[in-house]
Amino acid sequence: MIKKFPKKKMLDIIRPIPLQSKVKKSESKKIEEEFKKLDKKIEDFEEKEEKQFKYEKKGRKEKRFRLKKRPAVTYGLLGALVVLLGIAVYLAIEFLPKAEIKVITEKTEWSYVDSVAADKNLTKIDISQKQIPAEVFSTKKNFNFSFPATGKKLVEQKAGGKITIYNAYSSDPQILVANTRFSTPDAKIFRLEQKIVVPGAKIVEGKIISSSIEAKVIADQPGPQYNIGPVSHFSIPGFQGTAKYQGFYASSQESMTGGFIGDKAFPTEEDIKKAREKAVKDLKDYIDSFLSLQIPPEFKTIEGSRQFNILKEEVNKEVDEKGNFTVFLEGESLNIAFRESDLKDLLENIVQEGLGVNFRIKSYKLEYGVGRPDFRQGRISFAINFQGVFEEPFDVESFKQKALNKNEKELKTLVSTLPNIQKITISFWPFWVKRVPDDLKRVKVEVE
Repeated sequence: MIKKFPKKKMLDIIRPIPLQSKVKKSESKKIEEEFKKLDKKIEDFEEKEEKQFKYEKKGRKEKRFRLKKRPAVTYGLLGALVVLLGIAVYLAIEFLPKAEIKVITEKTEWSYVDSVAADKNLTKIDISQKQIPAEVFSTKKNFNFSFPATGKKLVEQKAGGKITIYNAYSSDPQILVANTRFSTPDAKIFRLEQKIVVPGAKIVEGKIISSSIEAKVIADQPGPQYNIGPVSHFSIPGFQGTAKYQGFYASSQESMTGGFIGDKAFPTEEDIKKAREKAVKDLKDYIDSFLSLQIPPEFKTIEGSRQFNILKEEVNKEVDEKGNFTVFLEGESLNIAFRESDLKDLLENIVQEGLGVNFRIKSYKLEYGVGRPDFRQGRISFAINFQGVFEEPFDVESFKQKALNKNEKELKTLVSTLPNIQKITISFWPFWVKRVPDDLKRVKVEVE
């Protein structure tokens, strides 16, 4: 860095007094101009150097400032890291420690291959007789099934229907025998199917008020010509020529139907056999499905525990306009069921008689044989193949309480006092934890 000298002092050095006395006047002006130029260059140089000096001085201040600030920032970051590390260690110590303890208890295998019985008359299990309670579920349904008739034959059918017979003759009742004729105005004859008694008329103030009765009639001849509409007046040809001819008459409110001559479908014996088999199967499937929905889910049903009965059966061989005949069936389904939990209790009680009262079923496999039911008595017997694993119960909550704040050695001592433990595995977390936490929520016990 060039030091700035006072302009005045610089001039004293460059321009001394003895030199002025030796030069000429003409040359003096020239020399003075040269000195002015030199003086200007020196002034420009000094200004440039002064600017450079200020710039470098400012840079040194900023550098000193950064050197002073950097250690403070570094120390702050280090401090924050130490605080965070401390918090992390506190949280790990206070909240993270966990202990997982896996307990394997001693187990005993036991099997039972024999018969048991379920009886609706029992209210609780009978260990000595190896019996459990049962319930009988039942339902009844009926249905009219329709099937096509495949037979064909020449058929002559008579029309038939209902008439109302009136007595406007006397107060005495009148007997009309079966086959009594009734004639329409156009001489079509219909006959009574059965004997009837027409009640006597009422006499009110000397006037006859007629009585009436309904009866079934059938056409005298087969054929569609007797399929007639309602008739307002039927006469009785048998009374013709007597006073009763006017006093006894009939009418119909509905048409006569069924008169037919020609080929007509009819159910063959094979049709009826197949129809019955199909109807029985369909009714059984329907009733069995319906009954299954009525049995509560806690009840067990096995093969052979169900019975289906036909209570009523009717085959109508008359075909309809589509050529179908009908089979009417009423059926009943019965099912003897039991609770499998009762069977487990029975087997547990049998085991406890031999192994000890504290043994309980841990796991099992159970197979059933075909049931042998007695629906009259409400009882079913069946064979079972039971393969079970039994263990004494382990009190998890009591063990967790005793295990709190114990190290591995103390836990081993605790386990040695429990008679039904086969093996125990302890896992601490994180890795530096050496004791079971004193908080139950951070202790997990799994029993296998």
